[in-house]
Amino acid sequence: MTNKARLLTGLALGCVLSTPALAEEYRGFYFGLWGGSGMTDMPSSAEIDDAFDTAWVQSILDSIANDYNSDPETVGTLTLTDAGRSPSTLDDTTDVWGGTIGFRFNRWLGMEVGYVHLGEVKYDFNGVVNSTFDPGAISEDFDYTMGYRFTSAGPTGALVGFVPLGRRFELSGKAGIFLADTRETIRLYDVEFAENFAHGRSDASQTELFAGIGATWSATERLAIRVEYQKFFDVGDDSKTYEQDIDVINVGVLFK
Repeated sequence: MTNKARLLTGLALGCVLSTPALAEEYRGFYFGLWGGSGMTDMPSSAEIDDAFDTAWVQSILDSIANDYNSDPETVGTLTLTDAGRSPSTLDDTTDVWGGTIGFRFNRWLGMEVGYVHLGEVKYDFNGVVNSTFDPGAISEDFDYTMGYRFTSAGPTGALVGFVPLGRRFELSGKAGIFLADTRETIRLYDVEFAENFAHGRSDASQTELFAGIGATWSATERLAIRVEYQKFFDVGDDSKTYEQDIDVINVGVLFK
């Protein structure tokens, strides 16, 4: 065998023997914790105001007054009137957090399971109710608050692809499912008497899709920092709760 042939044979054997070692370098479990900020595609505050307008509040007050006046044991007539409200506030930027357990098969492919909490959307306004009781025309004003909340959380599962760029830096992309438990609550609260005028809750359990891209820097062999953008699609159930996309930017720590 010539020297050239020996060299080529040695290189071929080296590649074959080094491939399992290279795969073994990347193969294994990891886990991480992360947090960030979410942005929902809720309607504007003005559009939500139209849904929870004065007529909506007044219909609840009329129902309470009618229940009181129809009771044969009550004396007199009660009238409740929505006497005005403050400007509403909408906070559709949420605090998001989650945890991940992953397994990397090789240099290019892995899978992750985890849990994500997408935070809470908040819409609020304050108002005043005028209460009039006859006989005697006894009139009194008292405050109320109205609050709307939307939140979603649940386990996730995804396939992850990796593109290493050197020893310490790599890009990643993922796609998977989000087993979402979504809750929507609406409360009209009597501040004066510390009780609800009305309280409603809707729950929806849906399997949604999500995807993300990220960049990871390995500070040591055991510790890495990952920055990600993730998008959760159609979170909620439009027959029970509002349905919306949620965009998330997060930073996490991975332990290998």
